[in-house]
Amino acid sequence: MARLVHAVAGRPVAASASPLLFLLTVARLEEAGVEGIALEHSRALRIEATTMEGVFEQMTEPPLAKGGLHDAVQTRLVQSPRPRSAATSSFHAKEGRWLSLTSPLKHLIGDWDCVDDAHALLSVNALRLQGDQVRSAGTDGAGVLAVARLAGCGPNGGAILRMRGGGGAARSVAHAWVNAGGRVHLIEGRRPLTPALPESALAGSAEQAALGIDFDGEGGALNASKHLIPAYQNKAVHAEGSLDETLIDGRWMLVAQHLEAWRILWAPELQAMLPSILDLMEDLVAVEALLDGR
Repeated sequence: MARLVHAVAGRPVAASASPLLFLLTVARLEEAGVEGIALEHSRALRIEATTMEGVFEQMTEPPLAKGGLHDAVQTRLVQSPRPRSAATSSFHAKEGRWLSLTSPLKHLIGDWDCVDDAHALLSVNALRLQGDQVRSAGTDGAGVLAVARLAGCGPNGGAILRMRGGGGAARSVAHAWVNAGGRVHLIEGRRPLTPALPESALAGSAEQAALGIDFDGEGGALNASKHLIPAYQNKAVHAEGSLDETLIDGRWMLVAQHLEAWRILWAPELQAMLPSILDLMEDLVAVEALLDGR
């Protein structure tokens, strides 16, 4: 049985939902019948750091004791079991040491083997450690695209994303949106978006946008049909996790990003067995309520 260790690293990470998402995903894969993977042998960490120095060391000696998150995840599976998959799949690696990076670490680039364009965009947010080798990827853009399509406001047909911000997440999202056939209207924020988007992909300020995202958090109106709030712990907004309303809770983005990291970097061989974004979001909301005593 593989020993899996996942950590979210950055500052602050005390309230991050990434450890819970990792344990939920492992548990659902085990429940579905995936061989070689088990909640019992999986650990989730939070590493407060502003540099990568020391982060890798903390991944080599994780605590052996299980915490309260394991118990909450197990309770969720008992309360809401899902049928075993008819398909069969196995996790073949002897171990998994995986990292989710948040600010300020996601803007750093090491001597890593990148599986996508995240290095060029300075938007790495997922790492896979294999001996001395480090593989990396960025999942912000793919996560937003997946959520937008579920919410009916995707980039198809040249639909517009109106966005404020120029950080790593903004860069990843803007370029992914354009690569998927959409257009972007950029509102000046704290920093410019680099690398710049092609002129043919830019939209005007008067055009109605399908989706608006304010990565700088300034709170101004974005003239969009729907708005994604890029704040992952936004429990006061749409705690039920609805995609039907005008405001989309930022936890949708985190759920989609997490699954994308499994799909393209951590365990691509298991992508057909992964829970859906809808199912994992439902699990997350339920376990957060359980942990909060609601």
